[in-house]
Amino acid sequence: MEKVNNSEFRFDGYLIKESSIKINKEVNDSTELGISIIPSGVRYKEKFVLTLEVSIKDRTGDFCVDLTVDGSFIFKEDLENNKLGIFFTANAPALIFPYIRAYVCMLTSLSGAGSVVLPTLNLVDVGRELATKINNQVE
Repeated sequence: MEKVNNSEFRFDGYLIKESSIKINKEVNDSTELGISIIPSGVRYKEKFVLTLEVSIKDRTGDFCVDLTVDGSFIFKEDLENNKLGIFFTANAPALIFPYIRAYVCMLTSLSGAGSVVLPTLNLVDVGRELATKINNQVE
């Protein structure tokens, strides 16, 4: 039997640290929603923690979902810095966002006011912002 090698960078889990929902009227397919994502990250010796502050709102203020989500990622300590940069800024947000989409969909569908299904997003701009907001910590 062949030995399975662990990935150089892998998703280790997530935690919804904070969540709030405000609904004053039913949400439907014609409801225009805006999404804001504010990223930050902390790099440890062999661990990266991505924090995304997500806000989904309609124009009138009748609907609002706010979340703070941490995603944990493990990487090999000797991984090249240029690879780590791509993993942190491009891969990490893309890996955690489907969990956010699923959470928002479930939360809103259970509210009784209609389901919100977030579209898949190109997170390149989130990655660019994240690149300027990564703190290095010594364990």
